[in-house]
Amino acid sequence: MRRSVLLLVSIVSVVASAHAEPRTSDKTTAEALFSEGRKLMAAGKFADACPKLEASLKLDSGVGTMLNLAECYEKNGQTASAWTEFREAVSAARDAGSKDRADLARTRAAALEPKLSRLTVVVPKGQLVDVTRDGAKLEPAAFGTPVPVDPGKHVVAASAPGKHKWSTSVDVTSAAQVSVDVPALADDSSPVAQPGPASDAPKTSTGSSQRTVAITVGIVGIVGVGAGTIFALKASSTWSDAKNKCTVYPSNCGPDGQTLGDDAKSSANIATIAFAVGAVGLASGAILWLTAPKPTEGEPKVSLGIGPGRVLVSGRF
Repeated sequence: MRRSVLLLVSIVSVVASAHAEPRTSDKTTAEALFSEGRKLMAAGKFADACPKLEASLKLDSGVGTMLNLAECYEKNGQTASAWTEFREAVSAARDAGSKDRADLARTRAAALEPKLSRLTVVVPKGQLVDVTRDGAKLEPAAFGTPVPVDPGKHVVAASAPGKHKWSTSVDVTSAAQVSVDVPALADDSSPVAQPGPASDAPKTSTGSSQRTVAITVGIVGIVGVGAGTIFALKASSTWSDAKNKCTVYPSNCGPDGQTLGDDAKSSANIATIAFAVGAVGLASGAILWLTAPKPTEGEPKVSLGIGPGRVLVSGRF
């Protein structure tokens, strides 16, 4: 059991070390960013140098990078960011056993403190709101507390369920003490969207629907008539063939003549049914078309044309 516990502790330590130590590629990138940042600082381009040093610090945290970043912030006028970075460098240097660097960072932080700009956000007591400063949420414990901020423009916003959102922008100068009072948020009385009156609903056209049905039924009728014609012609041809097989029609027809006669009767029956369906379809389609209400303005207009060997449906939409 003891060996298992020791083995587990060793594995956890190795994994933790693997995560804590940056990869070689990260260190290489961090070193390149640090060198570039230092060159930009030497050229006085602090606004460009600080992001380089920030990225380097994220890849490979080191006291030297922290001190250089803090100095870059200070030179760029970001006093609160510089003060925070120097204070963090104090702890990092102390943990690394570097007393000289810890003392240097402490001294630089103390020198910056009188120059800090501070912003206080005041919220009415009892009001439950979410407050953000420059998009970052403020904890309720920070309400009423002067918090160091970099000089420049800052946006304070507040929101709450069922309330109108509120925001304001303040310009904080160097070493200024600025306070922002969040007002009591007004109730959001915006009306809830309601369905429009029935008259606003899309209107369906009975006439257009009836004409559509008329066309459909008429097409069925045309198909029926066409099919009846085809089977009628087939029946007539088959009757002729059957008679040729008979000595005295309808007697002495033989097997072939009898078969052809039966086929002719079947085709004739199908033709009769098809003609009947076609006639009903055409008559019903015509009645539906003629009794449909006239098209209203803006309603699609549909027309039906019948020609030799074709049916043409056209419309204007």
